[in-house]
Amino acid sequence: MTSTLVTVPTFNGWIRAEVAEVLVRLGRQADVAVVEGGPSLEDNLHKIIIERVLAGSYTHWLTIDADNPPNRNPLDLVDLDKDVIGCPTPVWHFVDKPGDRPWCLNAWDEANEEAFREHHPMNGLQQVDAVGTGCMLIARRVLEHPEMTYRPFGRSYDWSGLVVNGNDMQFCRRARGAGFTVWAHYDYTCRHFNTLDVGIVARAYGRMTE
Repeated sequence: MTSTLVTVPTFNGWIRAEVAEVLVRLGRQADVAVVEGGPSLEDNLHKIIIERVLAGSYTHWLTIDADNPPNRNPLDLVDLDKDVIGCPTPVWHFVDKPGDRPWCLNAWDEANEEAFREHHPMNGLQQVDAVGTGCMLIARRVLEHPEMTYRPFGRSYDWSGLVVNGNDMQFCRRARGAGFTVWAHYDYTCRHFNTLDVGIVARAYGRMTE
């Protein structure tokens, strides 16, 4: 029998109303908690793992960002029994190159040790190298594995202390290194709320036609 904990990590208790609406619906099927913590997202995620997921009897953990409401019920994915599975989320990605699309879905394949590229094809259930934590479902067995018990969401840094890969990509890389598989389901995408400069948006889409 499966049981899932759904959490929204926050720094100040704030979440989008759209995410709150999702939590009300998910609360009919699973335990739900908005978890305030700090000083960083990875610290909050580790706190949730230690104090809530592993301290309880949950078979799965669903983490949803405060600005990242899923379009469909991600608890449907529990029955697939995947190790790690994410609901792809659109993210702003403007690098000011002619013809470049200024957004992408955050399911990735490794390009090299320091870079990832957007996964293709983007339909149905796909095995990927990494997926964002905006809406990620993780089986308990992943978190209990000896290679995943110490700072599983720790970022990677270069020699100067600058971040090379974020906590979600590093988590997926570590999970794959421990023998687990990572998946994305493109029938279960999310919305993503950001504050953007409209001038930059106009420039980005103008570059697409160059």
